[in-house]
Amino acid sequence: MIIGTAGHIDHGKTTLIQALTGVDTDRLQEEKRRGITIELGFAYLPVADGRVLGFVDVPGHEKFVHTMTAGASGMDHALLVIAADDGIMPQTREHLGILQFMGVAALTVALTKTDRVDLGMRLQREAEIRAWLAGTPYAAAALFPLAAVNGQGVAALREHLSALPEKAVSAADRSVRYAIDRCFVLDGSGTTVSGLLHSGTVRTGDRLILSPAGVPVRVRSIHAQNRAVSEAQAGNRCGLVLAGVDKVQVPRGSWLLAAALHAPVVRFDGWLQVAADAPGALREGLEVMLHHGATRQPAKLVLLEGRRLSPGSGGFVQCCMDEPLPLCWHDRLVLRDMSGQHTLAGGTVLDTSPPLRGRKKPQRLACLQALQAPDAVAALAGLLALVTQPLTLAVWSRCMNQPLPWLLAGLHRHQPDLQVLDQGGAGWVMSPTQCEVLEARLQAALTQFHQQQPDEPGLSAERLRRMAFPAFRDELFGLLVEYWIAQGLLERSGSFLHAPGHVLTLNAQEQGVWETLQPHLQAGGFDPPWVRDLARDTGLAEVLVRQVLCKQARRGALHQVVRDLFYTPEQIVQLAALVCEQAQPLLNVIAFRDRIGIGRKRAIQILEFFDRVGLTRRIVGSSAGGQRRDERLLRNGELFTAACPVTVTETRERV
Repeated sequence: MIIGTAGHIDHGKTTLIQALTGVDTDRLQEEKRRGITIELGFAYLPVADGRVLGFVDVPGHEKFVHTMTAGASGMDHALLVIAADDGIMPQTREHLGILQFMGVAALTVALTKTDRVDLGMRLQREAEIRAWLAGTPYAAAALFPLAAVNGQGVAALREHLSALPEKAVSAADRSVRYAIDRCFVLDGSGTTVSGLLHSGTVRTGDRLILSPAGVPVRVRSIHAQNRAVSEAQAGNRCGLVLAGVDKVQVPRGSWLLAAALHAPVVRFDGWLQVAADAPGALREGLEVMLHHGATRQPAKLVLLEGRRLSPGSGGFVQCCMDEPLPLCWHDRLVLRDMSGQHTLAGGTVLDTSPPLRGRKKPQRLACLQALQAPDAVAALAGLLALVTQPLTLAVWSRCMNQPLPWLLAGLHRHQPDLQVLDQGGAGWVMSPTQCEVLEARLQAALTQFHQQQPDEPGLSAERLRRMAFPAFRDELFGLLVEYWIAQGLLERSGSFLHAPGHVLTLNAQEQGVWETLQPHLQAGGFDPPWVRDLARDTGLAEVLVRQVLCKQARRGALHQVVRDLFYTPEQIVQLAALVCEQAQPLLNVIAFRDRIGIGRKRAIQILEFFDRVGLTRRIVGSSAGGQRRDERLLRNGELFTAACPVTVTETRERV
């Protein structure tokens, strides 16, 4: 249980923690000299049931609100300290707003310095506080009047805090996210960091990533609750001694993450709730200071709903930053003005990979609304019902810091007929409605293509993607193609895709021309005639000859070696056998030319064809003696055998 203080400067936060725990959390000489808290302070209180309460003392001065925000990001319960002689002050109000923005669920009010006021004033302060809290989520907060200097009322407060229910930890089985709020060098140990373990379990020897810098580190030792331990779990404040990094490499606000989570971003979509007492409306393009964990940095707002967000209102925004941050779904943020005088709004991260185009469209806003669901599975189920393309659970697993199998199992419970396209753990998923929509787009594209290009055997996967699914990534589209083929919605012939049952055939005229040309091609052996020679020898029009031969190449009955030069499959198989025979281990162009008995130019054309289809690979360079090398290395000797045939369409596609 982490209990954090909040309240105006000089209202007795540090004194109260010392009275509760016996620990003075002001450890810096500057804090002692000035009598104010500057950095976060920590103390621990063992309770009767064996638990240990951790206390985080935060500064109350307006110049250190960013430090208070860092402390609030890890609080389970807040201790709002209000002095009886001052009452509710500016930082009291600001701190309460920050507690709400950071999602602190409950608080207790400590009315301090009651020894400085009479009973009437004390009762008046209590009434003021209750009236003020009535309009907040903390209306039922317990209030304890006390005087920490003489111990009056401290025991009752300690007993109340000790009886608080332990927060249920649901993040222990997730990957490690550890927010660093301080880094120092400990004599005899080395680089040491302190902070809050937001999720996961850290063990001695674990290897993590310092983010956003991307530096790999190793955990040498762990210190939690004033003692050395072998592991720490989500919700614990602890100190870690690190190997592999120097103090100068660990700026305030860095995070330690499991390697799979390291993906810092410079842009995210989220929800903002503007403070009711904000000095003005938030407008499009406003520059603000964004607080996340213990870090703060400038950000520019892009309002996704209108051009202004008035005080007390909320809306979706896109935040653009100059430096990357390791954000996670539903991380809490606080926005302050650039001068650091006012807290403007609180925010929740919804999408760490937002689009730049179409970000203000109604459909996109509906997706962000779905991502506001408190449960990760419910959020993805709502998102899946809205998006136009499959979701990759690998990306959302990282964004939400949830195990991919857990997300997939949860989605199956929501939708038992969910379709999964998986490759390498990407976990692409589709709803039945999405399947129907995508299949309709596929069939429409194939129908249109075959009507417009009846003489084509099909189209390449990339052309089909550009025609019907231009927004889909290559990886996703490749999985969809395999899925559609398995479902019988698509067929592949060589490297071409086409509608089931589509077959490229010759019409009666073309069949007659082919029967005339075929004997001439076969008679040519390793030196078949060119198109112009075939046209001259047969008396047919050159355009018609070329049309029929190209169509036969598309059908798989010929190989097109170069433009207007075609070989039958039998001729290519024989030539490939000669290449395999001579490549021991390298094939020489001159030797190949002499073996097949044709000119050097034609031999080179044939070998370049074999290079393109993957039978051979050309090696050009200089030998040890300085002579020029131009040889071929055999890559796949089985390419033109019956066990591993290459179709003509594959050859043509590579040409």
